[in-house]
Amino acid sequence: MLALVVALLVVPVAGGQLGGLAQEQVDPDTVVLQVELQADGDASWAVHYRTRLDDDNTTAAFESLQADVSADPTAYTADFGDRMNRTIATAENATGREMALRNLTVATETEALPQEYGVVTYRFEWTNFAAVEGDQLRAGDAPSGLYLDEESTLRIDWPAGYERTSVDPSPTRSDEQTVAWDGRLDFESDEPRLVVSESATAGETTSGAGDGGGDAWLLVVATVLAAGGVVALLWANRRYGIAGGAAADDGSETPDGAAGEATAEDTGGDPSPPPELLSNEERVLQLLDDSGGRLKQQAIAERLDWTAAKTSQVIGDLRDEDELETFRIGRENVVTLPGVDLASDVGEDDES
Repeated sequence: MLALVVALLVVPVAGGQLGGLAQEQVDPDTVVLQVELQADGDASWAVHYRTRLDDDNTTAAFESLQADVSADPTAYTADFGDRMNRTIATAENATGREMALRNLTVATETEALPQEYGVVTYRFEWTNFAAVEGDQLRAGDAPSGLYLDEESTLRIDWPAGYERTSVDPSPTRSDEQTVAWDGRLDFESDEPRLVVSESATAGETTSGAGDGGGDAWLLVVATVLAAGGVVALLWANRRYGIAGGAAADDGSETPDGAAGEATAEDTGGDPSPPPELLSNEERVLQLLDDSGGRLKQQAIAERLDWTAAKTSQVIGDLRDEDELETFRIGRENVVTLPGVDLASDVGEDDES
């Protein structure tokens, strides 16, 4: 298992010329792994690598990356598809379920929050990812060692008509059809686990997820990290002029058709990306932007359904990065985006 993970993490580079990459590599600011379970056990995956476009060099690098992905998407999907096929083959052997990778694509876009972000997204179908047992879908039972860093989120959605029967560990947030875990998080042995059932009387517990996904979680996270390395490297090539643009052939052949048909999209941007794809910091900034740039700290906690301690920590981090400002007015802490007039009348949102 360790050897496999190490192999997945090794990202070959064309020509082997890394230049000053170690000092200047541009990494995604957030990575979101989004899994949509289907009633037949298949899963639709989307892996979003999001980087803040906060200076001219990074913006120009992303625009160049968009053009390259549009011109030759296969250069960005071939290595990812090869690694995913090996990952899926290992999971198939471990679970005894026939699995396959389908419809792999890559796309780029920009998102307009209070700050602009460039996003690279891989999408694919993983057949038989979850075990189907009667009226239940079982996903998980990953081995110990699965780790989400502070920039990563794992989200799992399930079909309408199902309800959560068990989940372990407790998710960072959830709703009727979603659970999500935000890093930094070290999963224990046999985590994460999720069971959903068609039964209308299913009660939530914290155990009993069974032998659903086997090694799938650990392996796919390793593959995602490898792909993130490729994205970061190619981004660094554009930003700093480092030689060796795309991932090189590592000597293994991708099975014919296994990676699916690669496509690319360049869009003008989505002004309101789904909140589940945002980091905690981005959710605060978007909330402020949607509220005229100013809110009481208590209102932020209530809107996001956070504890006071978590809200204070996130706001403190943003303040340290000069992304927002805080002021004490009477007994209230007021949070504003930079440049917002503090002397303006308190709006309805601030009265929360």
